[in-house]
Amino acid sequence: MTGINQTTQLPQDEKAKVAYALNLCAVSISQIIDSKDIIVLKQERETILNNLNIQNFVKHPALLEVLKHILDTITYLEIQAGDLAFIEKEYQQKLKNAIWSAVPSPGALFAGGDPVSLAIVVAAQIGTGYMNYRRNKSQYALDKEKSTWELKRHELEQLFGLRAQLFETAWKLSEDYDFDDKFRLTQKQLTRYSEALLDEDPLRRFERLDVMSEKFAAFPPFWYHKGNAAMEIFRSNQYSTFATAYNDEALKAYNEFHKSHFEFLREDVTAASCCIEHISLLASDDALIGELLKKAIRLAGDNYDVLQQSIFVNLQQKKFDEVIAPLREMIANDYNVGLNGILLSRIYFTKSSRIEYEKLRAIAGEDNILPWSDNADFSEKQLLDARKSSILNEYILMTKRIVFRLKTNKLKASFILINKGFCDTLDTLQKYAVVDKELAESFKIVKGKLEQVGVNATDKTLRDFFDEAQHLGAELLTMEFSMQIAEDAPNLIENMRVVAKS
Repeated sequence: MTGINQTTQLPQDEKAKVAYALNLCAVSISQIIDSKDIIVLKQERETILNNLNIQNFVKHPALLEVLKHILDTITYLEIQAGDLAFIEKEYQQKLKNAIWSAVPSPGALFAGGDPVSLAIVVAAQIGTGYMNYRRNKSQYALDKEKSTWELKRHELEQLFGLRAQLFETAWKLSEDYDFDDKFRLTQKQLTRYSEALLDEDPLRRFERLDVMSEKFAAFPPFWYHKGNAAMEIFRSNQYSTFATAYNDEALKAYNEFHKSHFEFLREDVTAASCCIEHISLLASDDALIGELLKKAIRLAGDNYDVLQQSIFVNLQQKKFDEVIAPLREMIANDYNVGLNGILLSRIYFTKSSRIEYEKLRAIAGEDNILPWSDNADFSEKQLLDARKSSILNEYILMTKRIVFRLKTNKLKASFILINKGFCDTLDTLQKYAVVDKELAESFKIVKGKLEQVGVNATDKTLRDFFDEAQHLGAELLTMEFSMQIAEDAPNLIENMRVVAKS
C-alpha cells in the first residue's frame, strides 16, 4: 500500500478490477442488509471463506477489513436470530406462569363448606389473580419490547457500521488507485438493480437494466443478467414482432461480461451460465464455442446443474474427452446417475474402453448404464425396451389390483386415493411417451372410466375400466419413450405399487 497522498498509477482495466472487488463487497453487504435471511448469510460467508480466489482478488488492507467486518456481521446476525427466539420463548413462559397465577387453588374450587364463604374466597382470588395477570402481561410485554429493541439497536449499529466500513474502504481505494467514483455502486443503485432482477417479464427487466447500464460498468454480473433478459426476449413468442434485434443485444451484453470479468471466485455460477447461454446464440461452427465450453466447466465447479448443461454442449460438439472427468464426478456424488451413467457408458463404447465400462457398472449399477455393445443406438433401444416392459407390467398389475380392491372395498376415502394415484401415474407416463392425438384420447378415456367406477362401482363399470386400461397398456408398448424414463423407472414402479395398496 502506498503512503498518504501517493497514488498508484494503474491501467484502466486494473482500476476496473479494483472497482469490481469493491462492488462485490457492496453487493454482499446489500444482500445482508436487505434480507438478513439465514440461508443468504451462510451463502455470503461461504463465498468469502471458501469460494474467494485469494490469488486473484485485489490485495489491499481496506478490502481485507471490510471482508472481516462482513463475516463479523454475519456471525452477529446468526447469534441475534437465536437470541430473539429465546426472548420469545421466555416471554411465552412468563405469560403461561401469569395465567396459572390467576387461577384459584384447586382446594378453593373443590373444597366443601359454606357456599357464601367459598364464593367470597374464590371471587377474591380470581379477581386479584385476573388483575395481577393483566399487570404482569403488560410488564412482560414491555420487558420483551425492551429486550428486542436492545437487539435491534445493536443490529442497526452493526449494519450501519458495515456501511461505514464500506465507505471508508471505497475512500482508501480511491485515494490509493485513483479510480473514477462512477464505478462505485451505491446502496440505492444496488436496491434498484435487485428489484429489476426480480421482474418476471423479460422485456421490462431488460429495460430496467438497460437504463442503468452506465452505472454498472464495473460490475460484470450486471452484464450477464442484461444478456439473459435479452436472450429471453429473443426466444419469446410473446415479442416475436421485434424479438430478432435482442439476439444482438444479448451477444453484446455477454461480450461485455467476458471483457470486464475477473476470476475473483473459485466457482462462479454466473460466469459459467454466461458461457453456456452465449454458446446457445452462436453458429455451430463458431471458433469461440470451444473456449467458452472449457471456461464453463472450469467455473461451474460443484454446481452440477450448470456443469450438466456444459456437458450436453460438449457432447454435441463430440468433445468426449472433455466430459469424462465431470461425468465421473457427478456419478460419484450421486447426481443424475441414471442419465449420466448412460452418457458415460456410451462414451466408453466410442472409445472401446471395456475396463472403464466395467468399473462404471460396478459404481453406477447395471440399471444406470447401457448394455455393452458395438452399436450404441441398439444399446439405448435395449435399455428403453427393458424399462418400458417392466413399467407396463407393473401398470397391468396395478390395474388388476385396483379392480380387485374396488370390488371388495366400498370406502369413499379409498377410492379417492386410488383415483388420484392412478391418474398421477397416467400423467407421468404421458409425460415420457411420444403422445399423438389418438393416444392422448386413450388416456382421457381410461381416466373417465375410473371416474364412472367412483360414481357407481358395478361389475360393468369395473370391467369397462379394466378393458380400457389394458388397451392403453397395449398401445403404450408400441410407443416411443424419452430416455428420462430409464432413470425414473424405479420411482414410477414403486409409486404404482403404493397405489395398488391404497
